[in-house]
Amino acid sequence: MGFGSDLRNSHEALLKLQESELKVLETLRKFMSLRVKSDKEYASLLQNVCQQVEKHETSSPVDTLSNVSKSWACMVHQTEQLSRIMKTHAEDLNVGPLYRLTMMIKDKQQVKKSYQSMQQQLEAEVYKVTKTELEKLKSAYRQLAKEASTAKEKYKEALSKGKETEKAKDRFDKATMKLHNLHNQYVLAVKGAQLHQEQYYDKALPLLLDSLQKMQEEMILALEPCQNECTEVLWFPPSLEKI
Repeated sequence: MGFGSDLRNSHEALLKLQESELKVLETLRKFMSLRVKSDKEYASLLQNVCQQVEKHETSSPVDTLSNVSKSWACMVHQTEQLSRIMKTHAEDLNVGPLYRLTMMIKDKQQVKKSYQSMQQQLEAEVYKVTKTELEKLKSAYRQLAKEASTAKEKYKEALSKGKETEKAKDRFDKATMKLHNLHNQYVLAVKGAQLHQEQYYDKALPLLLDSLQKMQEEMILALEPCQNECTEVLWFPPSLEKI
């Protein structure tokens, strides 16, 4: 027993699971996008502050030897450093984890679409073989049965009247032969439908589900580096903590 065998009747649950996973990833992507935007804006605001200080110092020079001036210069320098670090982290997050997450969401959407399409295709084929085609044969069988019954009655009537017996017998024989042939076709179609249904549940559907499992596992492995990058980029490095 395995993923494909155990979840043969869990199509709706699997679709809901994939939809919920996509929602989580979309929420994470929106959070990361907002983080990139806010970090860039924060870096820009810090840079503007530093530029305003530079303008002030240009128009009103201060004594650079005083302790207050030194502290002031140190604070401005650290602010500039913080601005550069925030900008670098925002860019790293945007071109690294956020980009990979966006691509992963697209891949996952495509996997869900492909799985749903294949599953619907398999179900449609099963329905065609086990329902539609059999119903057509049943309808044709009933019609031929009526025709054979009518031909039989006319043959009996011809025998009783002693008129056109050969012609009536020929019609009856042909109708009976058609009915027997269709009967054989129907029996073979029923057996084929049974085999097709067994093939669907025992092989085709489990293979599809196993393929889905493999793709999901590959995506999880691909997500691990992205998670590590997110951890490294979203949390400030020691250099930033010291500022």
